[in-house]
Amino acid sequence: MKLSLKLVTVVSLIVVMTGCGNNGIRDRRSDYLLSEEIPPLTVPEEKSSAAIGQLYDIPEIPDTATAVTRFSLPRPQPLSENLFEDTVKIMNFEGKRWIAINKPPAEVWPRIRNILSRSQVPTPRVDATAGEIETAWLQFRDDNVNSHRFRFTIRPGVGVNSTEVSILEMASALGKEPEISGWPDISVSDEREQEFIQITTDALAADINSGSVSLLAQNIGGDDRVQVVGDEEIAPYMMMKLGYERAWSSVINSLSKGGFSIVDQNRSAGKVMVEFKEIIPDEEESTLVDLVLNFGHKTKEVLPVKYQVTLSQLEQTIEVRVLDNAEKTLDRAVAMKLLKVIRGNLS
Repeated sequence: MKLSLKLVTVVSLIVVMTGCGNNGIRDRRSDYLLSEEIPPLTVPEEKSSAAIGQLYDIPEIPDTATAVTRFSLPRPQPLSENLFEDTVKIMNFEGKRWIAINKPPAEVWPRIRNILSRSQVPTPRVDATAGEIETAWLQFRDDNVNSHRFRFTIRPGVGVNSTEVSILEMASALGKEPEISGWPDISVSDEREQEFIQITTDALAADINSGSVSLLAQNIGGDDRVQVVGDEEIAPYMMMKLGYERAWSSVINSLSKGGFSIVDQNRSAGKVMVEFKEIIPDEEESTLVDLVLNFGHKTKEVLPVKYQVTLSQLEQTIEVRVLDNAEKTLDRAVAMKLLKVIRGNLS
């Protein structure tokens, strides 16, 4: 009898607490419907507005083609071979050195800030829009003559959702450090730059699985340097905001993956002859048992098709296009598919 009374008491208490009656707890579930738009925050002209930005920025869709009235669902694009690789490595190209990490800048930015904070390195200048962090003048135990400071530049990488971190070093005589001065084009001490890059690489690799993301750093370091453009008025192409040598090297590396194989290449002419071999599901050979038991579809290989990939250098960008074997424009859907495969494997 006592057990039954206790059970009734507990049930009654739960009903009172969860009810929406006059129990002193107001139901706020529909409050969002009463929200009103407020004007954006206005920063005085004499103040800096660098830290003010959209929390949830909606990027533009590069494929601006109009929707068609009839549409057949295509097969999924092959996954990028770099997608599941958690990598942090030091890259060298044409005398330049940087850290490449396959994480977006919004994740790398707070990690760099945390690394410097844990190491008690002062950072008097931080510019998220430019993707730059500058340290104060630092003194090393093995250098009693000079002090050094460093500038970190974080920007989107060439690969999908990747980041490149470069470090520039500047030295000055100990005790005579200028308060305000420009930065050199290259590091004064290449040894110090290499040392700091190695330290940062090791620290990033140690916490690569960290999930922190900076909402204020969604557009850190500028826009993506590689985009697939599908304007309805022109043939699809891939735009790369890189120098020709770097763009050529990245494209050649990508064309060795994802079903492509290089047949011939001419760097000076910007042309690469390739074969693309696609593996598709074999609907006739796949059985119901395969699907029910999660064996998946049986696949079949289609004969490789030859294409020509071209790189054209403009003033500020490189345009990459895929043509057929006779150098004619491909069907728009086919061109977009091949360009996205190349884009997915860039590094």
